[in-house]
Amino acid sequence: MSSTKTVKFTETEEEIIRKTLEKLNLEFETEDDIDEDEFDAKLSGISINIVNVSDEDLTTSSSDQENNNNVFSENNTNVKKKDVSTSENDPPKLPKRTLRNTKNNNFRFTQTQKSFSSKNNFEQNKSEGWNKNFAKFETTKKESDQKNTTQLEKTKFPKIGREKEKEKEKEKENEKEKEKENEKEKENQNEKDNQNEREKENPKSFHKQKFKFLSKRQTQSQPKKSAQPKNKKKKSGILSKVRIKSKYNSNSTNQPRSWTNQSFGPLHFHFNHREKEVENANKVTYFYPSNSSKNIPEIGELILTNYRLFFVPSKTELFNELPILLNPEIPLGTILKIGKFGGKSTSRGNYSYGIEILAKDFRVYKFYFNKKTQSRRGFFREIVNRTFPSTIEFCYAYNLKIAKEIDDGWAVYSPDSEFKRQGLPNKNWTLSKINFKYQLCSTYPKTLVVPKCLSIEEIYHVSRYRSKARLPTLTWVHPVTGATITRASQPRVGITKKANIYDEKMLVSILKSTPNFKRLYIMDCRPKKNAMANKAKGGGYEMIANYPNCEIQFLGIDNIHVMRESLSKIRNLCFQSIHDDKKWFSSLENTGWFVHMQKIIRSSVEIARIISQQSQSVFVHCSDGWDRTAQICALSQLFLDPYYRTIKGFQVLIEKDWLSFGHKFHQRIGQADINYANSQRSPIFLQWIDTVYQCWFQDPSNYEFNEDYLIFILENLFSLKYGTFLFNSDKERHSHELQKNTFSLWTYINKNTEQFLNPYYIKNTSVIYPEFNMRNFVFWNNYYLKYINVNKKVSNNQNQKIEQTLEQYTQLLERKNELVKELEEIEKEMKIHENKTFSKYNNIRSRRSTYEKRKN
Repeated sequence: MSSTKTVKFTETEEEIIRKTLEKLNLEFETEDDIDEDEFDAKLSGISINIVNVSDEDLTTSSSDQENNNNVFSENNTNVKKKDVSTSENDPPKLPKRTLRNTKNNNFRFTQTQKSFSSKNNFEQNKSEGWNKNFAKFETTKKESDQKNTTQLEKTKFPKIGREKEKEKEKEKENEKEKEKENEKEKENQNEKDNQNEREKENPKSFHKQKFKFLSKRQTQSQPKKSAQPKNKKKKSGILSKVRIKSKYNSNSTNQPRSWTNQSFGPLHFHFNHREKEVENANKVTYFYPSNSSKNIPEIGELILTNYRLFFVPSKTELFNELPILLNPEIPLGTILKIGKFGGKSTSRGNYSYGIEILAKDFRVYKFYFNKKTQSRRGFFREIVNRTFPSTIEFCYAYNLKIAKEIDDGWAVYSPDSEFKRQGLPNKNWTLSKINFKYQLCSTYPKTLVVPKCLSIEEIYHVSRYRSKARLPTLTWVHPVTGATITRASQPRVGITKKANIYDEKMLVSILKSTPNFKRLYIMDCRPKKNAMANKAKGGGYEMIANYPNCEIQFLGIDNIHVMRESLSKIRNLCFQSIHDDKKWFSSLENTGWFVHMQKIIRSSVEIARIISQQSQSVFVHCSDGWDRTAQICALSQLFLDPYYRTIKGFQVLIEKDWLSFGHKFHQRIGQADINYANSQRSPIFLQWIDTVYQCWFQDPSNYEFNEDYLIFILENLFSLKYGTFLFNSDKERHSHELQKNTFSLWTYINKNTEQFLNPYYIKNTSVIYPEFNMRNFVFWNNYYLKYINVNKKVSNNQNQKIEQTLEQYTQLLERKNELVKELEEIEKEMKIHENKTFSKYNNIRSRRSTYEKRKN
């Protein structure tokens, strides 16, 4: 093959080319840039291609050079026909031909498909005529002079020519860089403008928007798609599984949604931070609940993101008539079960084919698809894959946080600072780092408060005697009496009634740690029958004969399976028709939910009385020590310590007694678990929050937080938006580095404390004893019936009134703080004045006494 080279034209070469073109009634135009291989001069129907030129052709003699170098390789040259009349003697017009240079020094014109010479095929092509349009090439004098000077410099002064070529190349590179920088600046300005527009349009909450929805969707600021070949077929279906897996860890930016409607105009819907759309389905029907016997059908768009699923109706009139909470919007983490009903071949009727969603917070949604024109298969597969991923690291909490982003919520609880607040360590208790690497017990925290008199070897022996190695550790101490609350799991007594000297010694040391000790109360949270049945499995309870000065009490709280069945009955009760509520109270009694809460509150009140009134210590355990034990210990501390009744103190209580001591949130809630019938699921934490609400409802002035605070915690318990309640133990959270990869729930709460403040709060440092009679209990309508109660209609005027009341409330709080400061200043002045008067009184008294002495 001959090597390709570019040919630079001299004056003689240009003249030869012009002469040849004049014979063809054509004009030639020169340009600066010359291609290396070949170029297409786009004539109207004719293209001139340049054949590769060999080294031999370039090194011919000067006599042959005039004919041999008739090669032109100008970039984007245009040749057009002159306006002259054709004759029979004129050369023929050839469609789409190429100009070649050969060793015989003759021009040869060839077609793109068939090559032929100008001499042999001249007569055959006479009939084709000169009726095709050619591009005109006109050269200016300046361009030709520049061309000639550059070529002379290359021939006579090669060094100067090379330097100038390098300079030109550098200039071109600089120009390209400047163009790129300008383009980047324009893109950044456009992004900033878009962000400012989004911030202006983005409201504080999704429900407060006046929706003006449209059927068609317009996306903005989307990246340009790369050009694909036409022959490539598109994938069938909505999304394939391979595509789903690649999307899990993608960090694409948020894209605003917009709908258009002829009557209402466009609405730009903004997602949450790092929330992106995954899938959508148009013309989906949803029935809005109403007070009447018939529900309201509405057609709209069903949108799935990496965080939630929500329905966008095509009409906005419903938002003025129906409650805001009735609009379907559910985080993927709160979905309990996803099912399909009807089939394309078996279902009959308009509303017999679709998807049904059952939520963990007592919501049920049914979305109906058109079986003739729509397929639910792809959308259903996408929801299942997003709601129940292979690992929990694919949930929205991991996509929410950006690296190196500050999050103060993880620093709310520190074991050292919390136990220091309680006055620990002291002469009887010490903070041990024996479980620093989770070698002693994988479900316990790193720092443990144990008796100071025990050695490390004795602590190891105690952990082997307790179930799951959960040995007795201190969780709270009374600041005045020194009475303590310690927690553990059941002992491994078994049928053979095994004993352990080290465990007995530890309980005796817990008893003697109280200053005025008389008796240690062992609170077994289980019913006595269950405790005796656990002996067959190697567990059991303490044999009082081996533990002097100890008393055991069985609190009779049922296990996780009974609590799960009780909650399922409440769910069925909430799903009953609104018009069929004649047996509401009897069916509520049959659930047994209030009976279970009564036992928990009564046991906690009893522990509070033992510690505060009798000044004796309490030792609490159940089977494994992470369900009922956490309920009793946390609730009794809420009654004893006023710090835990504040907003931050309640966070510390949850972190200490629930999260660090290994309550199995992942299994009890079923985080990203498709097996909704798992026997390990149970509403233990929800039940405890409900007991807190019952105590709060009796006397709200004892608590700094309001009802919304408790509801917000429960909502984010299931939503998987924050990393606070992920995984089962402190060890798993540290291994998955939740502090780096996720946000804490407490960061949002502590930045927005005004939403959760109780206006009736009064500081009360004394111990509280709530009533545990069942007639004082109330069904928590604002949580269990939050998405079901239709009677609460919230219009736009009511929303404005609510906002006005909130503003007035904030103003009153500010005024209250100002008055409190003024009162403190007045009290200081009163004290100063009292001290002065007291000093004056003492002076007068002393003078009087001296006067009487002198008189005598």
